[in-house]
Amino acid sequence: MRAVVKENAGMGAVLKDVEMPVLEEGEVLIKIKAAAICGTDQHIYNWNNWAQNNNITLPTILGHECSAEVVEVGPGVKTLEVGDYVACDTHIPCGQCYQCKNGQQHICQNLKLYGVHTNGCFAEYSKIPAVCAVKIPETISPNVGAVLEPLGTAVRSCVEVQASGKNIAVIGCGPIGLMAVNTAKAFGAANIYAIDINEYRLGIAKELGATEVINSSLINSADKLKELTNGVGVDAFIDASGSTAAILDGFKGLRKGGMVALIGLPSRPLEIDLGSQVIFKEATIIGIHGRKMFETWTVMSNLLDKGLLNIDPVITHVLKLEEFEEGFDISQKGIGGKVILVP
Repeated sequence: MRAVVKENAGMGAVLKDVEMPVLEEGEVLIKIKAAAICGTDQHIYNWNNWAQNNNITLPTILGHECSAEVVEVGPGVKTLEVGDYVACDTHIPCGQCYQCKNGQQHICQNLKLYGVHTNGCFAEYSKIPAVCAVKIPETISPNVGAVLEPLGTAVRSCVEVQASGKNIAVIGCGPIGLMAVNTAKAFGAANIYAIDINEYRLGIAKELGATEVINSSLINSADKLKELTNGVGVDAFIDASGSTAAILDGFKGLRKGGMVALIGLPSRPLEIDLGSQVIFKEATIIGIHGRKMFETWTVMSNLLDKGLLNIDPVITHVLKLEEFEEGFDISQKGIGGKVILVP
């Protein structure tokens, strides 16, 4: 089969013929319908410090976001059948640790990630633990099915900040931030303020339901959030930027008693005045490490199946698998939303 392989510690990857996966206990073989490029894939593709320090073994097949059809079921698998239409959760839990036994498989103490610590889905076929292959409704198109993994992160962030009826700021309008904008709309947020420095992505945010877009390179976003809320501040903000400066502005624009969901990964430590911005505000903060298994998937599938979410505008490019280099170039330059690769 054809696959995009990261062969060595240099830049880039290659498309080559590789052996078909051989199933082990508890695994299924899936035929990839569509796969999406993620920031994590870019880290590995470029072999930066993050990739070098996350126990990744080379060579490896890239990719972890996909929709697929189950074409073979391995020993011990009872939850899936050949022909099932699935999307993939990247969390591979051990099933034995404290977190796994207490409903927190997504932050398993021995967590491995599909497409990071295993071969991934930028290929014609892939194998994946059955626990990570989630059946999804046929009403969800393959391209949308391919981005359910990041969409689940956006959905969970809106669940955690209880978005319904609230004034919500979404900081960072990359794909997950854009999905958070549309999810907040689906949840019935009163106002959604999208913040970024990229006018193209702010335009998509407006299309997805943002009440107001704020270019933080032109105006102070904290002051603008206060102005838009009559001096009170937003009820919650979701950070999908990872920018320390943007996160600090988010706290400054947050009302007393507000809530914060942090998705983006800052490249350096964050220095914050805990007294004024957290303690005296009684701010509630939660880190979001992807979706819950499997509560988030249920909510997300229901919303999509009933047409309450529309993330099509987030998907800006659909390319053939052999055009992966163009896809990575688009993603890294930030000149698109989600890039889909179709084997």
